[in-house]
Amino acid sequence: MLSWDRSAEFSESEVIHILVGTFNLNGKTHGISEDLSAWLCPPVDPSQQCPEIVAVGFQEIVELSPQQIMSTDPTRRQAWEAAVKGTLNENAKRHGKEDYVLLRGGQLVGASLSIFVRASVLKYIKNVEGSLKKVNRHSPICKQN
Repeated sequence: MLSWDRSAEFSESEVIHILVGTFNLNGKTHGISEDLSAWLCPPVDPSQQCPEIVAVGFQEIVELSPQQIMSTDPTRRQAWEAAVKGTLNENAKRHGKEDYVLLRGGQLVGASLSIFVRASVLKYIKNVEGSLKKVNRHSPICKQN
């Protein structure tokens, strides 16, 4: 009997843990130097304490002004990424795990997304791509009928 399912020859399965969180900053930097572990390191089963992937989104990371809409300054996103990474790495150290690295971060006006992975899983990640496109309301894409 012939089997057309050869997936076992080319793939393997493994359980991974992913933490996804989002927060509305209301255009402020208040809290950037505070302990973020209550949010990023919740009290869960020890096997889930240091997830392999952490995705963090921020809304209103900057005040929405005409200047920010035309040319987004990444400074605040980078500062928040450093704060998140610091908290994740402190938690990893407490649990005897390797550090997190920033896989990719991006920002479109007031919204940002940053993806962190534990260093040991980097070897399994390939071809990371991303793209951002600002569209104004006068664009043909946004015209309403």
